[in-house]
Amino acid sequence: MKLDRFFSPEARDRVKGAVRAAEERSTGQIVPVVVERSARYEEVPWIGGVAAAALATALVPLAPLSLTAAELPFLQLAAGIAGALLARIPAVERLLTSKRAQDWAVRERAEQAFLEHGLYRTARGTGVLVFASLRERRAVVMGDAGIHAKMGDEEWRRAVEALVAGMRRDAPADGFAEAIAVVGARLEAHFPRGPDEPRANELPDDLRWDR
Repeated sequence: MKLDRFFSPEARDRVKGAVRAAEERSTGQIVPVVVERSARYEEVPWIGGVAAAALATALVPLAPLSLTAAELPFLQLAAGIAGALLARIPAVERLLTSKRAQDWAVRERAEQAFLEHGLYRTARGTGVLVFASLRERRAVVMGDAGIHAKMGDEEWRRAVEALVAGMRRDAPADGFAEAIAVVGARLEAHFPRGPDEPRANELPDDLRWDR
């Protein structure tokens, strides 16, 4: 998958501009990251296939045409294959995957991105990850030790909600821009940059697309 499929160059510029604006007012270092999905959920096609085969079997007595015992396995197989394929549709996959499994996968992938993009290496421990997983329509905002000790996860709740809302209305770039603005406001409140303090841009401002 290419980033252009979900974010036009103009949309990426808007996200980058939101990062710059947020960092102008604080000592925070914000990195926006998006992934198509956080996990493969390999069990989902099996769940969809079994469920479809079971449903087809249950509906056999209601069908206008009768099936022989020899024909029933072919119906079950066809229904199972169709169910497995349908299970890969994003909305169906989300429905068949438990909330806990999705939450766990997205959080784990966000923690991986935090390390991959060097957010733990900022001079003052003020790195902040703004992370979105498109398939799950979930988001994570995560601060380095210096920020987390003072703010915790609750401070990021509004940013997460803004990013998730953007994904749900098929406008993830807008969600990122809104979330970054919220993050910037919280950073300005807790980690303001002095009037004579230059902006130390330790990490690139661009939106990152990870696999």
